[in-house]
Amino acid sequence: MAPVAPGFRAGRRASRFAGFTLLEILVVVLIIGVVTAGMLLSMSFAGRDTQLETESKRLLSLMNYAREQAELQTRDYGIFFGEHGYEFVVYDVRTGAWRSVLEDDALRERNLPSGLGFKLVVDAREIVLSDTIKEPPTPQSDSASNSTSNSASSPPRYSSPVPHTGSGSNSDSDSDSSSDSNSNSDSDTGQSFAPQVMIFSSGDLSSFSITLERATAGRSITLKENKDGDIVQKPMVVEGGT
Repeated sequence: MAPVAPGFRAGRRASRFAGFTLLEILVVVLIIGVVTAGMLLSMSFAGRDTQLETESKRLLSLMNYAREQAELQTRDYGIFFGEHGYEFVVYDVRTGAWRSVLEDDALRERNLPSGLGFKLVVDAREIVLSDTIKEPPTPQSDSASNSTSNSASSPPRYSSPVPHTGSGSNSDSDSDSSSDSNSNSDSDTGQSFAPQVMIFSSGDLSSFSITLERATAGRSITLKENKDGDIVQKPMVVEGGT
């Protein structure tokens, strides 16, 4: 057997300890993955909720945008909140009624992701929110706008056009009772479509506090108007902590 050169033996020993094997690399990657997952879980348990934060920031941006549009267009806007969604509406002076903002897709109806919900306080009074958002009533004829033209500059809290019923031959008492019944019916149906939060053409807002929460995790973020008139987002509150 031919003798092995000393240099060859040294080269084999050096190559045996040079670099990492595939198994060693996989172990390192696994350790990094476990550490990263642990960090993400710890952040979640510490109260971070990306979905909740994203939705609250979107609502804040849209409210500021609607406020700018109200001032630019000299029109009264509002927000109708449901328990799991919201929609911006605008007061139509032609029909004397609130309607969806059909001309601006940014202010369309939006539903919250599963697990999130709203709590609303207006003028220091908690508002009971509906499970679903219903479309505002479609404006009727121009006759309804003529009857409300005098009050068009001051949108009512609850406004829904009431179709005229009955003929001209009816007595005054009949027409009065008919209008009263229509008014009562309107108060029952129109309230569902009225904006709880008003955004006036002057830029002023209703006194409100809207809380977006994930009740199952005890996390919530509140938007409200501060003393300077700006809409601000409060830090996330975690049940049992801050």
